[in-house]
Amino acid sequence: MPPIIHCVRHGQGFHNLGGGCYTIPDPRLTPTGESQCESLRKDAFFDQSKISLIASSPMCRTLQTASLVFKSALTSNHKSQRIIALPDAQETTSDPSDVGSDPDILQLIVEKEKWPMDLSLVHDGWNQKKARSRYSPSNDAIKVRARDARLFLRTKLRELVANGDDDVEIVLVTHGGFLHYFTNDWEDSYRQPGTGWYNCETRSYVFESDFRSNHDEEAWLMETRESRRRRGKDHPMYGRMNQVKLFHTAMECWEGQGLQRPDQVDLDLEVEA
Repeated sequence: MPPIIHCVRHGQGFHNLGGGCYTIPDPRLTPTGESQCESLRKDAFFDQSKISLIASSPMCRTLQTASLVFKSALTSNHKSQRIIALPDAQETTSDPSDVGSDPDILQLIVEKEKWPMDLSLVHDGWNQKKARSRYSPSNDAIKVRARDARLFLRTKLRELVANGDDDVEIVLVTHGGFLHYFTNDWEDSYRQPGTGWYNCETRSYVFESDFRSNHDEEAWLMETRESRRRRGKDHPMYGRMNQVKLFHTAMECWEGQGLQRPDQVDLDLEVEA
């Protein structure tokens, strides 16, 4: 069985409660969001014995989700003792709710909450979404960091297998918008505001090509048939040609929802250039 990557969207955050809530900086989970995490832990992740690595966006709502859902793996499984905070997996927009905390503040939060985090990859500037920066909310920038997040996890998988872990499952806890870029799956991408993922939804993926080979420079993912069946999808994940069409539909629908569309960010700078 190829190594599995379980992708999880965070539980309900306070920014998910309605209009105007996107102005809340780096929000935590609501009580409902915490309950969703508890349900996910008892249901889809009741057995966490095979989970060898847990990565998460460094946003508070994702760190909180990862800590709550994967409590068992973090406390009783020698494989996964700390959650890797991965800046490339942060959310896509420049709304205050999608901008993370400064590293020193995040460190204080993590220590206070006793979240078992590895913050070694979180450096100054990770939460600055300036035009043409690595974390710009533009389409091109998001695509690059989504690819790099896939490459990062592929490298980690190789290390785990090389160290004798033959039955590998890893987890990425991240955000609804970013998940479409990470998986390159735009089907139903406007079912919720800015995403097709429900809060605390999980889907499972494998690498499209052999994860031990460098042939696939993009490290594309493919959702497993079992994962798709769990959510009522009888057909395989659409191919990349169809995904391009679905992406353009998503951008139009996100705009209709009053949301930032990444494909139009920084266009004025391109015209000036």
